[in-house]
Amino acid sequence: MRSFLIPLLILGLPLAEIAGFVVVGREIGLLMTLLLVLASAFVGVILLRVQGFTVIRRMQDATRTGSDPGREVIGGALLFVAAILLIVPGFVSDVIGLLLFLPFVRNGVAAYLRKRMTIVTAASGANWYPQNDPREPRPSPRVIDLDEGEFSRTDDEDPPQNGDRHRP
Repeated sequence: MRSFLIPLLILGLPLAEIAGFVVVGREIGLLMTLLLVLASAFVGVILLRVQGFTVIRRMQDATRTGSDPGREVIGGALLFVAAILLIVPGFVSDVIGLLLFLPFVRNGVAAYLRKRMTIVTAASGANWYPQNDPREPRPSPRVIDLDEGEFSRTDDEDPPQNGDRHRP
């Protein structure tokens, strides 16, 4: 079933867009149809800019407080898709894009996608220490970088020769 759905979408969406142009153009005229397409692209660019900065700010706040920014990431991705759908000429894509800009629709799609995929962030990776307060800096290994002349050996062993890492 899934293998049949993707080619249907690839072929069906452009046909639906063309049919939408014909129907709208017949009802309101060519000039108004072109103005609507340009206006939707302009609105898409503005919404992308305004909503994009808001999403970036929410992701920064989530990472600053130590919470998982996965929800903001997927919401931002859906806003980006919505803006692109508004920018692309066509009325079917405009309707889908406008629906994705509505928070309750976007949250529903995000909930569906979260059930279908795994979002891995730094908070869910191996560097996360749940026993520590998330606002505290994470412990890092102590590395001391010395040049050859900045240390000396005090044991009686011979120093390793060139190419030898250690002696048995």
